Amino acid sequence: MLHINSPEETVSASPEKVYQILTHFFERPVEGVPGITNWESMPDGCQFTVQDHVNCRLTLSEQSPCSRVGYRAETDTNMSAAVFFDITPSGTGSALKGQLDMDVPFFLQPMVKGVVNKFMGTAMQYLKTVIENS
Repeated sequence: MLHINSPEETVSASPEKVYQILTHFFERPVEGVPGITNWESMPDGCQFTVQDHVNCRLTLSEQSPCSRVGYRAETDTNMSAAVFFDITPSGTGSALKGQLDMDVPFFLQPMVKGVVNKFMGTAMQYLKTVIENS
């Protein structure tokens, strides 16, 4: 199991707003995220292509009001992952931390860890921007 923790991001929004956006972000088109194409919203999640060769389906899997949102990711390459976002109050805003647990064979982990780590950082920056501009 590959485990990635994102750096904590301070977000200028209440935990309630962060939670609301995270539980419904897949309903709107995602724009400006490098490597993500063919975005399609669905009633319980979304599907998209990563780096033009891996198709991914993301479904909402966990909701703890104003504190945690989880997603299940499955790819057409038979890899799966769980992605969690923890939300905590921080001053007048919120702190947002991401975690990804990916089912990757041990011998492949060194090859994918850097790419996945970079993707999580990009995703966190994108979410921060969306939340603060909504």
